[in-house]
Amino acid sequence: MKNFGNLLLACMAALLGACAGESAGKCDAVVRIDADSVVNRGYIGNGVQWDPYALDYGQGRVEISDADWAKLYARLDFMRPAFIRVMTNTTSVVRNGRLDRMRGFEHLSHILGYCQSHGVTVMFGDWGGSLMDARAGTVNRTLLDHAAAYVAWLVGEKGYDCIRYYNLVNEPNGFWSAADGDFDLWAKAVSYFRGRLDAEGLAGKVELVGPDAAIWGPEEAWWVSRSRDELGDRIGLYDIHTYPSKCTVNSGEYTRILEAYRREVPAGKKIVMGEIGFKFVEPADSLLQAENLRRAAAHPNASTDDSQMFVYDPMYGTDMADALFQTIHAGYSGCIAWMLDDAMHFKEAPDKLKIWGFWNIFGDEIFGAGEERVRPWYYAWSLLCRTLRPGSDFFAANVRGAAGVKAVAAVKDGRRTVAVVNVSREPRRVRIECPGWERFRQATRYRYGEGLMRTEGDHTLLPDATGLRIDFRSGAEYDMPGESMILLTEQND
Repeated sequence: MKNFGNLLLACMAALLGACAGESAGKCDAVVRIDADSVVNRGYIGNGVQWDPYALDYGQGRVEISDADWAKLYARLDFMRPAFIRVMTNTTSVVRNGRLDRMRGFEHLSHILGYCQSHGVTVMFGDWGGSLMDARAGTVNRTLLDHAAAYVAWLVGEKGYDCIRYYNLVNEPNGFWSAADGDFDLWAKAVSYFRGRLDAEGLAGKVELVGPDAAIWGPEEAWWVSRSRDELGDRIGLYDIHTYPSKCTVNSGEYTRILEAYRREVPAGKKIVMGEIGFKFVEPADSLLQAENLRRAAAHPNASTDDSQMFVYDPMYGTDMADALFQTIHAGYSGCIAWMLDDAMHFKEAPDKLKIWGFWNIFGDEIFGAGEERVRPWYYAWSLLCRTLRPGSDFFAANVRGAAGVKAVAAVKDGRRTVAVVNVSREPRRVRIECPGWERFRQATRYRYGEGLMRTEGDHTLLPDATGLRIDFRSGAEYDMPGESMILLTEQND
């Protein structure tokens, strides 16, 4: 009977995929969590860009059906985003020099209504078109007045106090921006607009976010330092956008870049990632870029200039997890993925979409039924939204051993989450240790990767184990295939 009991325990451990107390020498990598070292407090949350849809794709205006709105809501319900960025053009609600608040509201209200009813923090804003004239060096005060009045109406009269932040001008450091890289011009607009928001009664209710700079290296950190020094409290939340190359992130170089911006943020203020996606810009990723362009050219509705065709591959989900983990460890308080739905934006022509999304909600109606199905990276990002919740504290999670393994460890309301990603193509045996933690008694385990996901219905990722008892004090080991993620959590609601 004693031998049978030992055999049963061994079988149970194998089925759970964790072996306590085995020698670390047998592992490819060891993740050590320091329960006494908090690296990030008071997290705002993770989420996604959700803009009003184009709705005209070259064949006349179409509308999102009630069934498709319900599908969108159900998918978001599973994801549980905590932080959503919504960008518009104030020019679209101005007619004959007057603010037409109801223009397009029947569409925008679906987005803001969902965020309001689900407690989602919203970063609202204006892309920047016509807000300033970079050649003349002037700001359009009349249009800025309209922008302030519009957001005041949304927050006050319509009750969307989920709008906590306003993003004035997308990526002002870029030559493609309305500001055309002119910091002084952008700062002038920010200063004026802050005054208009205050005059509209939004002081202490809606904070400005900035500088919203798009960056690829540490060289643009002066946009944060000048914002700090010259705009002071007019900036309530700092942010940047990154579209790093895969090699930059997977090598860990990404952390060094992010830290250069975080260091310039003043004490008492937070910084978030306002947009994050991958672009294969480095020579080391040239073969990936060639394949990306080949796929875009072969797709009848893809923008060849601005699409990320690897959103169809599970690899994109593990790369986004890698980027997020480094963003958290670098001290950022939230992360917004670009983007929810292909149908929001087009580039070269109305039917040439920016393919970056989790799906295309007009797949069944216009672009092909397969496009409406959720893509693999939706499941990875959903796990990281659902479990790395607002208010979480993150602990140091150091990895030694084989390259390509990254980890994050969070606690919210006493409930813990550990996620580990293996971005290499090789399988890794990974050991997770945390001497300062008590045993997990009712943990849920999820796996993400090619052939690993258990899904149900339209969009639900099922756990592959529940009710687990895990002792990280002794160490727990897991076999991870290449380009996969494992997530263990006590956030079971």
